[in-house]
Amino acid sequence: MLRLRLLSALFYLPLVFAMVYLGGCWFALLVLTVINLAMYEYTAMFKKSGYRLPSLLGYAGVSAILILTYLQRLDLLWPVLVIIFLALLFRLLWAPGGASLLESVLLLWGIIYLGGLSSFILALRLIPEGLVYTFILLAGVFAHDSLAYFIGTKWGRRRMAPSISPKKSWEGAIGALLGTVALALLAAFIFPQWIPFSPGEMALLAAGLAVAAQLGDLLESAMKRQIQVKDAGLLVPGHGGFMDRLDSITIAAVYLYGFILLVH
Repeated sequence: MLRLRLLSALFYLPLVFAMVYLGGCWFALLVLTVINLAMYEYTAMFKKSGYRLPSLLGYAGVSAILILTYLQRLDLLWPVLVIIFLALLFRLLWAPGGASLLESVLLLWGIIYLGGLSSFILALRLIPEGLVYTFILLAGVFAHDSLAYFIGTKWGRRRMAPSISPKKSWEGAIGALLGTVALALLAAFIFPQWIPFSPGEMALLAAGLAVAAQLGDLLESAMKRQIQVKDAGLLVPGHGGFMDRLDSITIAAVYLYGFILLVH
């Protein structure tokens, strides 16, 4: 499993970092593609439990949010969400074979969870110094997830949330938090000319990223536990699906964006 995880990382990471570096429409296209694949996984995941989510509306919803974010036209966001709501309302009333209110709620949740939260990843790259901020986000979450995996596997004893994710431990979570903060401080001292935060700010930022990444992971685990699936998909060998890779990043991106607004 570890070998497969490493091979997947070697395949995907150069592409991701290249798109982050290029920015602009290239990074936007990457985010748009990944989030639509994640929406495919989301609707397929619920289909296994007997729900018929209108996937086309899901693709339209997440795509609209990301395109409006890229064009910096968030003034149109509410009208688009209202249109999606009305489309779900018409489906509820007149869909052949009937449609359930729960399916509409689940789709709206998916649009906000995947499209709304991931829009902060795109928004980070669009602001001044966005390249650095995006690399900090990805490096911080990658460091946290790797540390949590290895520390939890080696020393994990006390289960954090056994009813949601039995393998996650307090040792892994705390060790990953401390390790992420230590790496952030080291980066602040070694690369002060590239990192737009003081060491103290980097420590606070890293701690928040670690907590947000852990919460994002637990949130997706709770969803999967509700419908009794192990992985959201199989599109990223060794890691599950794109949803399984995004769960930590999306919540962390919201935190980082808010942190930048408060500190800078």
